[in-house]
Amino acid sequence: MDEQSVIALLESSQSALEWNRNCDRVKKECGGYPPWWYEKIIMSGLCDRVAARWGGDSKIRTKVG
Repeated sequence: MDEQSVIALLESSQSALEWNRNCDRVKKECGGYPPWWYEKIIMSGLCDRVAARWGGDSKIRTKVG
């Protein structure tokens, strides 16, 4: 997958479940996250913009207890 196809795939996500499945697809097809992932997906705001559709964001959370 090239950069444009990854971005288009992730931008098409309509739920957290779909986002996660699309991320799994990217990792499978690219042999892990591509080297430009953090810059183009996280730092660009794409993740936050898309996740806002379902009230999400790019923050990592852990469950305690």
